Amino acid sequence: ASSDGMSSARRRGGDERGYHDRGGHHAGYSSGYGASKAGGSGLRDRDTNAWHQQRHNGSSHGAHDPGIPLPLALQGIEEATDVSEWAFRCVAAVLEGQAAGRGDAERALSKLVSLLSASADRQVLPQLAGSALPGAVVRSMRKFRSEPPAGAQCCVAIVRSAGSPECSAAYVRAGALEEVGAFMDQHQGHGGVQNVCLLALAGLLKDSSAARQAVSLGTVSRVLQAMEATTGREVQYNALSLLRLLTENGRAQRAGLQEAALRAKVAHQNDTALCKVANDVLALVTPRFKEVLCWHWQSGWCKLGPRCTYAHGPGDLRPH
Repeated sequence: ASSDGMSSARRRGGDERGYHDRGGHHAGYSSGYGASKAGGSGLRDRDTNAWHQQRHNGSSHGAHDPGIPLPLALQGIEEATDVSEWAFRCVAAVLEGQAAGRGDAERALSKLVSLLSASADRQVLPQLAGSALPGAVVRSMRKFRSEPPAGAQCCVAIVRSAGSPECSAAYVRAGALEEVGAFMDQHQGHGGVQNVCLLALAGLLKDSSAARQAVSLGTVSRVLQAMEATTGREVQYNALSLLRLLTENGRAQRAGLQEAALRAKVAHQNDTALCKVANDVLALVTPRFKEVLCWHWQSGWCKLGPRCTYAHGPGDLRPH
């Protein structure tokens, strides 16, 4: 495992599956749910008619529906086999429920991620964008900000559901940029949290407006802090990818970006994918980066090695 608490992930990029629950709290996923389910068969029998009436009651509930009791919402999550408006309403009802505990929220978020991962229907995302889910996920992150497993599950849900501009915009309007930033601030030394937050932010920055908002909220400094705190490959790769977005689309200030990218190249100089992203960032912040051959390299040796901003060979040259 890498030093940032991540499991091995795809070598071409980051993966939110690498988040580790260092405290071993995932066993709590079923705790709240089990408590609600235990002894609940009688309640479920008594409420069968109300259950079916709720489930088939049209599509007029665009916002959070307080009319779905927690046991029924949990039952709906358990029984859901694919994405649907009803499944979205049940997840939102659990996340917004005052009686729902962390275990209930984690179970709802885990099921949401599972359903979205299994669905190939691209119409699902616009449906999700118009539902109560983006706001419910963001408020759940605020509620469980001090709990890394639950907060990380919220970030994974954002990653899985922010695949369209409509969904990303819905999350941004709900305050996702602010909440992800606050989550990063509270867990600066937790590499897994930092990594999944970087992935969530990348999913939210679908346009220049969101990128500029992220810059105004101090996202660049948070990304640089994450890179300084954790040298693991996944944090470095995802941070560089995010810095590229913030610089290209968000007009981020360039202070500190060159040094961060050069450090990442030195630490992972044999990682082709990471070095490419680092070079992309360096090209945005360094005048004439790799546009000219290095004279020292041509003479036989360059003491700067991967920190050199000149090209070490024709294959290292970048187009003007």
